[in-house]
Amino acid sequence: MARGRPAFEGQTWDCQVHLRLRVGEDDDLIAFLGQIPPRRRASAIKAALRTGGMSLTQVDADNPDDELLSALDDFLK
Repeated sequence: MARGRPAFEGQTWDCQVHLRLRVGEDDDLIAFLGQIPPRRRASAIKAALRTGGMSLTQVDADNPDDELLSALDDFLK
């Protein structure tokens, strides 16, 4: 009998994200991510992005990083 979930056989798209959070400035994000086990953080971030109402029309092509960070900050407040 096989254990665990079955291997995913569909197509994937990998996206690496690195966050550097500042104590005193990003305490809400540190608290949010700190309560999640390290191997579950990607799922939590995906859920936060999905429920945050992000859409492609919200991303400014000239400055996508600021817009994405702002949307994530607004969701986590």
